[in-house]
Formats: sequence, structure tokens, C-alpha cells
Amino acid sequence: MTNITQGPKVYPVDFEDFLDFVAKEEETKEFLDRLRKLAKKRGEFLYFAGGVVRDYLLFKKGKLNPQSSKDFDIVLEGNLEKFLQELNEDLNKEILFKSQFLTYKVRFFLDGEPLEVDFITARREVYEEIAQLPKVFPSNFMDDLLRRDFTINALAIGLSAPYEGLLLDLLDGLKDLEASLVKPLHLNSFVEDPTRIFRGIRYKVRLGFDFSEEFYQALEVCYQKEALKKLSSARLANELKLYLFKEGEEILLKLLETTYQLEVFKEAGLEVARENFPLLCEVLKEVKEEFSPKEREKVYFLGMVESLSGLERLGFSEVEITRIESLLNNFRGFYHKINTLSLKEKLEWFDKVRREYLCAFAVIFPELKEEIFRYLKVYSKVRPELNGEDLKKLGFRSGKEIGEILKILRLKRLEGKVKTKEDEIEFLKKFLVKNE
Repeated sequence: MTNITQGPKVYPVDFEDFLDFVAKEEETKEFLDRLRKLAKKRGEFLYFAGGVVRDYLLFKKGKLNPQSSKDFDIVLEGNLEKFLQELNEDLNKEILFKSQFLTYKVRFFLDGEPLEVDFITARREVYEEIAQLPKVFPSNFMDDLLRRDFTINALAIGLSAPYEGLLLDLLDGLKDLEASLVKPLHLNSFVEDPTRIFRGIRYKVRLGFDFSEEFYQALEVCYQKEALKKLSSARLANELKLYLFKEGEEILLKLLETTYQLEVFKEAGLEVARENFPLLCEVLKEVKEEFSPKEREKVYFLGMVESLSGLERLGFSEVEITRIESLLNNFRGFYHKINTLSLKEKLEWFDKVRREYLCAFAVIFPELKEEIFRYLKVYSKVRPELNGEDLKKLGFRSGKEIGEILKILRLKRLEGKVKTKEDEIEFLKKFLVKNE
């Protein structure tokens, strides 16, 4: 598929228009200008590649909102470490991390405002084992474009000589972009790096593209070599988390369905409950503002899998899986008798379970979703106005007794039998008399 016998196709672009797309703030434009001048001074080729170039070209075709670009790669064909050291002379910056793949994440402070930028060394990649991370070597821009996942991401726009202000197309990515196709660079692409499959699905769904014939062929080669099964739990889980956290709930269902239809879950050794997908997406949307990312992640994975063995494939610890299994078994018993339980008994059960697990149980037991969300959104938020110190002043002993009294006050509030702090005090006075 990849047949390179000459240099890239070169096209002119409206360079100032491109910079306006990339840099929304004047300070950012000035920052890019500094990078360009330094690259020229050092005689090194600096360029944008990947998502930002792709998204700019889609924007010019009216197929993408200007605020929708999520990728920002600046690549240097040269010594990136020395480039950043020299840049330090007139810019306040902080290197957040340097990776084994010759990349840096750097935070700059422009007029006091932070700007985080990913810098990448133009590199060549060598995959020695199926589904393993590659060895990387500094190289030229052509090798850098040839290591990319899809032709639509193997496009570059130069910021300095010899291709300043020019669009570079080594693999007819522009043609595939026009045709709205997600096309891998070669048939072993997914064998080398199976995570490219998940990225391809994200591009297809997010951009409204189609898979090329070569995508399906590369997928078949990947399945024949069982590359997805060799993908580590951490990398598999991370790709699925990107569906939720980078793409969002609006297209999550389509992402999961596409992944299922391509049999990616099955080939990765992950049994999923497809019938749960619609409700799972609905639940995740409902708790988006209230739950932390880690809590939403737990809901997402627990609501997705067919059985608890799937959690091991996603990197859950044996201890947590055992805890969830115990809760799930208890919940099944609770599920069968819930209609016979009093509000007090329901609260006693719900209070023992972490809310992210409860939320996942709302997906696993859809008949209980309304009851669980009533607890999460109403019952769990109701608290007495009196606190432990107030109860001590009223004559209650510290410790367990106070905890039990606070539970009683909460129940009375939920039942509407007390509504104010004064009501609570009056109730407790009667309670003390009754229990003398």
C-alpha cells in the first residue's frame, strides 16, 4: 500500500489563514513566530503534522467547526532538546515531561497565561513485536509521516524552510480526505499497533467518514495474527477511555456500536453487553457534571462488560473485582425483594455501596434505574440540620449512638415528618422521653 519512490506532493496554502486557525490568540501567534525564527536560525525544519493539518483542511471545506480541532502537534526535524534549550533564553517555560518516544510536553507562560504544547522529534519507528511499543530513532520528515496511523494524518504544513507555508502530501492523504476515507498506510498497520483501530473508529464517527477497503483488509490481517489479544490491558482500557473522555457522550453510543460491529471487542478478548450500551450512555450523560472522571470510568467499564472477567482484561485489580462480585451478588438478592422493603431498609442498603457502583448497577438492572437515581439525586443529598456536636449537647453519647440518631433524623426528613432544625430538636426531645 505504501509505495514511496519520490518526495511529497507539495501544495500552496494560505499560510496566514492557517496560522489564524491554529492560533486563536495574538500571544499564541507571536509564540509561533518565535518558534519559526528559531528554526530558521538553526537551519532546522519545523512543521505541523497530523490532526491540526487535517482539521484545517476540513474547516476550509466547511466540514468542521473551527473550534473542533483537538490535535496540536509541532514536529522538528532536528535536535529538539537543544532547540528547546535555546528557546528557554527568551521564554518562561516548564518541561512537564519528556517521553521515550522523543517527545516533550512543555508549558509556556505567555503574558502570565499558560500554554501547553506537544513537541515531537521527526522520527522513524521500528516494531519488533506484535502489539508492542516501537523503538524510535530520530529521522527526517518523510519517515515521520510514514510512521503515522492513517493517510489523512500523514499531511504536514511547514513553518520553516525548505517547505515554509506549503502543504506536504506523501501518501495521497489529501485525496482520501476529499473522499472522506479512513485509510491505513499499509496492511500490517494494525498488527504493529492495534490501538490504531480505535483511533480509526474515532475518526470515522467524529468526522462522519467511511472506512476504506484497505481498513477492512488490515483489520483481517490483524485478526489473523491475534494482535488485539496481545494488546496490554492498560493500552486497551486507555483507548476505550478516550471514547468517553476525548470524544464525549454525544457520539459514545455510535463509537461502541461501531467497535462491536467490527468485532473488535471480541478479538481483543473482551466480552461486552451490547444491550447495555444505550442505557450506559444515557446514565453517563446524567452523571457527567456530578461524578469525577474516575467515578465515570468505573461506571463505564462495569456497565460495559458482559461478566466480571471482562474487568480483569481492562486492568481492574483482583481485590476490586472480588469486592464488586460480592456487591453484585448481594444486589441480586436486593433486586428481587426491593418492592417489599421500607424506605429505611432501602437506605441502609444503598448507603453501603459507592455511588459509581450503584450507577453501574442501574445499567445492569435497568428496572432499578429509577429507584437508584432517586437515591443518588434525592435521598443521598438529604441531611439533618443537627450535627454530632448538637446531639452531644442534647444528651446523646458520642460514637455509634449519634450515628444512628442522625440516620433516624434523615429518615424523618425524607418522610416529611420533620422539616426544620426546630422540628428535629422537638422530635429528639420526645425520642429521649420515650426511651428513658
